[in-house]
Amino acid sequence: MRWWDQAGARGGDVTFAVQPASLELMVDPGQLEQALINLLKNAFEATRAGGQARVEARLVRGSRLRIEVVDDGAGIPEASVPHIFTPFYTTKKQGGGIGLAMVRHLVHANGGTVRYAKSVGQGARFVIGF
Repeated sequence: MRWWDQAGARGGDVTFAVQPASLELMVDPGQLEQALINLLKNAFEATRAGGQARVEARLVRGSRLRIEVVDDGAGIPEASVPHIFTPFYTTKKQGGGIGLAMVRHLVHANGGTVRYAKSVGQGARFVIGF
């Protein structure tokens, strides 16, 4: 079963917002898609049944693109934050520690940056910038 089927079976939901709707980005679409899939997969693994995630893409100062992936899970423990993009680092019993390292590699390969930003409420927030 695919991760999005599992999320849907648990009552989870993901919403997408793009502003402006005509927004275009010159990157490898497969690589950006894989980075977003990895972030969403992690989001739904971190949430309870009925968990929510959101992906927002918008232009910010200087016509830079910001993509945020936010979930309502438990967030990342403060002690783990400095290590989350390190290959093979994981806090999961079944994790391989590849997902976030791959996100960083794919985003950097396309000229972007990725960082973890503590959410105002609960959950995790990842910010990708181009």
